[in-house]
Amino acid sequence: MAMSPERHLDDNQLHQEPKKAGRLGLVSGVYIPVFLNILSILMFLRFGLIVGQIGLVGILGLMVCAYAVDLLTTLSLSAIASNGEVKGGGAYYLISRSLGPEFGGSIGLLFYLAQVLNTAMNVVGLIDCIRLNVGPSFPSGYWIGYSLETAALIACTGLCLLGSAIFSKASNALLIILSIAILSIPISAIFKSPFRDELADVEFTGISWATLSGNFLPDVHNEQFKGLATFRDLFGILFPATSGIFAGASMSGDLKNPSKAIPKGTLWAMLTTFIIYFVVIASMAATTTHNTFLANPNVVSVINLSAPLVLAGECAVTIFSALMGIIGSAKLFQALAKDRLLPGLSIFGKGTKKADEPVLAILLTYAIAQVALFADLNQIATLISMGYQMTFFVMNLACFLLKIGSAPNFRPSFQFFSWQTAFLGSLSSAAAMFFIDETYAALAICALVAVFLLIHYLSPPKRWGDVSQNLIYHQVRKYLLRLKPEHIKFWRPHIILLVNDPRRQARLIQFCNSLKKGSLYILGHVIVTDDFNAGVHEARLQQQAWTNYISEFSRIKAFVQLTMSPSLTWGIRNLVLSAGLGGMRPNIAIMGFYNMEDLRRSNTHLNVPDVPLSTASKMRRPVKPETKAKSKRRRGDTSARLLEGFLPTDIIRTEGSMSPMDYMTMLEDVALQYRLNVGVAHGFNELQTPRKDGDNTKKYIDLWPIQMSAEVTAEGKNLVTTNFDTYTLILQLGHILHSVQTWRRVYKLRVMVFVEYESEVEEEHARVKALLEKLRIDAEVCVFWLASGHLNTYELIINGVSNDLDFELIVNEALKDENWWDDLQSFRGVSAQMSASQELIKINSILDSTAGRMGVYNPHEEGLFDRRRASVAAFSDMPKRPDITTLSKMGVSMGIHTHRLNEVFEDDSTTDYLSDSEAESSESDIPWGSMETARQPGHCKESESASIGFACQYWGRWLTFYPICRTSNRDLRIRIPELEDAYRCLPDEEAGSTYSTQSVALSFNDLPSRAQHVILNELMKQHSKDTAVLLSTLPIPTEGTCKDEAATIQYLSNVELLCSELPPVLMVLSNSMTVTVSL
Repeated sequence: MAMSPERHLDDNQLHQEPKKAGRLGLVSGVYIPVFLNILSILMFLRFGLIVGQIGLVGILGLMVCAYAVDLLTTLSLSAIASNGEVKGGGAYYLISRSLGPEFGGSIGLLFYLAQVLNTAMNVVGLIDCIRLNVGPSFPSGYWIGYSLETAALIACTGLCLLGSAIFSKASNALLIILSIAILSIPISAIFKSPFRDELADVEFTGISWATLSGNFLPDVHNEQFKGLATFRDLFGILFPATSGIFAGASMSGDLKNPSKAIPKGTLWAMLTTFIIYFVVIASMAATTTHNTFLANPNVVSVINLSAPLVLAGECAVTIFSALMGIIGSAKLFQALAKDRLLPGLSIFGKGTKKADEPVLAILLTYAIAQVALFADLNQIATLISMGYQMTFFVMNLACFLLKIGSAPNFRPSFQFFSWQTAFLGSLSSAAAMFFIDETYAALAICALVAVFLLIHYLSPPKRWGDVSQNLIYHQVRKYLLRLKPEHIKFWRPHIILLVNDPRRQARLIQFCNSLKKGSLYILGHVIVTDDFNAGVHEARLQQQAWTNYISEFSRIKAFVQLTMSPSLTWGIRNLVLSAGLGGMRPNIAIMGFYNMEDLRRSNTHLNVPDVPLSTASKMRRPVKPETKAKSKRRRGDTSARLLEGFLPTDIIRTEGSMSPMDYMTMLEDVALQYRLNVGVAHGFNELQTPRKDGDNTKKYIDLWPIQMSAEVTAEGKNLVTTNFDTYTLILQLGHILHSVQTWRRVYKLRVMVFVEYESEVEEEHARVKALLEKLRIDAEVCVFWLASGHLNTYELIINGVSNDLDFELIVNEALKDENWWDDLQSFRGVSAQMSASQELIKINSILDSTAGRMGVYNPHEEGLFDRRRASVAAFSDMPKRPDITTLSKMGVSMGIHTHRLNEVFEDDSTTDYLSDSEAESSESDIPWGSMETARQPGHCKESESASIGFACQYWGRWLTFYPICRTSNRDLRIRIPELEDAYRCLPDEEAGSTYSTQSVALSFNDLPSRAQHVILNELMKQHSKDTAVLLSTLPIPTEGTCKDEAATIQYLSNVELLCSELPPVLMVLSNSMTVTVSL
């Protein structure tokens, strides 16, 4: 039958009222438990022995030290307890919510065991007291004593099972009995008559100055006194008699107002017990002789007016401490089990329905205490000291960290503490622990670390707001403010990866995580929306999804940065400008290559060149990419494992495809306007990441650093500039990737370079090897020569020789819209029937048609020459360190040329290339490349060993290209020191020589970029078949390409052609220096 709301409310009130009425106040809930828990059975059984061994001064000194540690810890305890609502669990709850689950759980377990051992110690002490007072009539035998101890423990456990209310009432009765017994000690010292009992070895003198003097200092002549070792042993025994300050905190779940009751009740109980201890010790030292303390451990009962009264006090204190140990530790363990820090403990978190009494935890506590009864009393006391001292240390540490973290929400109502008191408390606790016994202390620390690690790896994440986060924030903020712009010596890749769909780009995300090498890594995403309100909701959803993807699924070390914008273009601009914080900002932006296949399918009206494929390649292309991806799933492939399951980012909205012009705008903005290093990733869906077992089908990481150069005219001189920074950035990134242990274990690093003629191979190999040695990069160097006869595309384009129909189809398809190629083919077809003059005219016409195209460096008409060469009035107009943006705005186009690294690497001791001020300058001021004067060479005859100059220079109207020779002193150059020696030219020879058409020869450097890409693509496919990933040079776009749709598509098509059918390629463009050989 349904219950009415009124009846339901009444039942709730009836359920809550008894619980509220059972709540404990300051006196019954804190003061009395702490008072009774500090007053230990050791006062009756061991204080006499301690006075006998080290005297009144010695025991008071140890007492003051122990209470000093207690006081400092109590201040920290009071501060933390008064900073908010305290729930059940006592010290564990306070520590875990301050320092986090690992510290809280590990200390909670140790403190729980210490309290259980304290219970066992008090039960053993109870039976010992009874044995000493009963005398010979007490049954003898180890097992009889153990049986009596077991019975006492069962009785205490049964009383605890009745609940906290019964425990509180029993505490009040025990307090009265104990108070009377304690008062009898000083009363007996005053009123009891002196006596001497030879049989019991007791001499009671009453209050006597002579007796006090005899007990004032340690008896150093006694055989039992062993100097400092004696103090250490006795401090370990004495400390548990002062360490019960957490008794009130252990009852926190049953207190009406824990935040106020715990500080006040604990401090008043400490003060009271210290006075009592001082009075008891002074009374004993002033009335009983030194030998009596050493001969009779039950001296307190013997010299008292009423021995039964002392026995009653001993029973009261041991019974209460046993009760407190059982109920307090059980509640602590219940709280720990409720937090589910370790598997299998959650069952002990259950309590009774009425008052949530920890029945199962009480039974577990009984079982552990039962086993502990086998130990000796002094051994138990030392172990208890370790547990308490460790807890004290961590409690003080928690308060210290909270205070120095300066969190605004840490404002406890208890004000009598500071970070100095907390720090001193931590030091004193640690010192006391090692002072007692360094072996036990080391074991306790090992146990703490072991439990810490168990909880760290087995416990699910907890949202408790531990102090470590506050400290991390405090330190990060401080050091971010101190972080200055990075010096080149400490350069590392700070990556921002522009991501739209995490599922499609999962392998690229994992790759960049390896490439970052302990640096900044940001995943940037743009939310395109015109509706701010809807966008905010989407941004919050995506922020959580991205965070879960990073921390729980991909396990990468990255930040996510989202931005909202009406368009992708402006969103990416805002993203790049706002990424990072302080001195930690991205220095390289990585993005995926434009999806040209989607462009062809969705925009059939656009003239997008197809990628030419051989017949065999077309047959190998899968019909369903999903099937291919699924078949490539291999054990140990983390990215594939991620893609098989659900990802948090699957629920987010992905943006539509960008237009080609928008993509080109993004590329130009990042590379030419913002001047950031750029990486464009192609084909990373097929990336084979390193497997844990090393069973990868791929073997290499290949670096293909392709040099580009251009020429600028100033003051009647030609300046040749190269992209040497991009060259070295590729080497740097390759080395960084190979230094990652998982990649180094599986893949070998290779540097792949090419020249045109065989005669240049050995020299180029030596130059590259010398460069790698200078840069301390360990890699295999491979040098290839294009005119080897093994490159079908080279032979067809340069020499007009075709040995393979497939490659002839590929070349013709790739260059079908190129007028110069049609003219060249026509010329080759009819040149045998042409006269010399006709042949010359035709060649000039062909060259005129290629002038001005990207990648061509031989303009032949003045009008066309102006399009390819930029001029400035004077060198003063040129920046000292020209970068891509400067050259692009001057109309300079960079293009590929066959390598010849500079042969001289100057000793850094002879070169001073950066002043201190320059070294601290911003990244944009660092040299981008090398510049030097390039003069029109004389018409020297070509030799096989001459290197091919790659400069946009005016060579004349003949189809003959001349070597760039070297001179020594007449160069004007801006260079990268120690690494690059600028090109040098001899003085002009007298012009006017004539050449026949027999000297006509086409070279790689003469070709437009699309033709060069066709050749390089074949070269790379031949030699990088077993390569996991390639790093190469990104062709440099001319500023303003994004404004012309046809130019944009042509540029993207050329890059696509370069990467066609290659393994995953990261194409890099540098705007700054990233390497140095200087110390």
